[in-house]
Amino acid sequence: MSVFKLPASVCDDITRMICQYWWGVENGKKKMAWMSWEKLRLPKSMGGLGFRDMRAFNQALLAKQAWRLLDRPDSLCARLIKARYYPLGQLLDTVFPGTGSEVWKGILHGLELIKKGVIWRVGNGTKIRTWRDPWLPRPYSFRPITPKGNCRFNRASDFLDGNGAWRQDRLGEFFWPMDVNQILKIRTSPRQRDDFLSWYPEKSGCFTVRSAYKLAMHDQNVAAANGASNSAPEGNRLAWNLVWKAAVPQK
Repeated sequence: MSVFKLPASVCDDITRMICQYWWGVENGKKKMAWMSWEKLRLPKSMGGLGFRDMRAFNQALLAKQAWRLLDRPDSLCARLIKARYYPLGQLLDTVFPGTGSEVWKGILHGLELIKKGVIWRVGNGTKIRTWRDPWLPRPYSFRPITPKGNCRFNRASDFLDGNGAWRQDRLGEFFWPMDVNQILKIRTSPRQRDDFLSWYPEKSGCFTVRSAYKLAMHDQNVAAANGASNSAPEGNRLAWNLVWKAAVPQK
């Protein structure tokens, strides 16, 4: 699971085996399902047993491989993969086709999760593209919401003075107030050190599989909630009114 993206059917089979252990048949009799699987999957601190979602856990493990390529670009593995798949680009910026080895496909699957939690930490600002890269401490977007417009300043360094402090006059000229407030929260480096990538879900900035799994589960829960709200028989939508008022037996 830390090397390959497992097929969804395999992940479901693993989950089914866990369910059968708790809900299956013993001595020809069905076991009592005292709790739903959604509750059993919750962490122990929330009353569950902490069973992992295999699809999300697989992606979190693969995200670790993608993070190593970002964190250690000079390693032999990172240089080999770069020469093979993105010799002239960057891992976070390049759009990759769906072809390649199975190991590479697994890394791309983990990279999808990495992009949701990675953020640039501002040093001298020369590596950060102001309007494209994630660098603002705003979860889930990390980018300015102000349109670029006619702004000719494309790097974060263009908004820093010679001492590494933010130029508030220039920020107020090209950014909306909500973006200015977020930018001023960023502590700059008077020593003008290089910008570097960090993992936002962890305070230390270091990637962990545990935090990646929580991020993956959060996305799943949000998607499930949105799906439930879109299919809920509430509101004044004509389609639901036609369904519930149809002249048919209730069953």
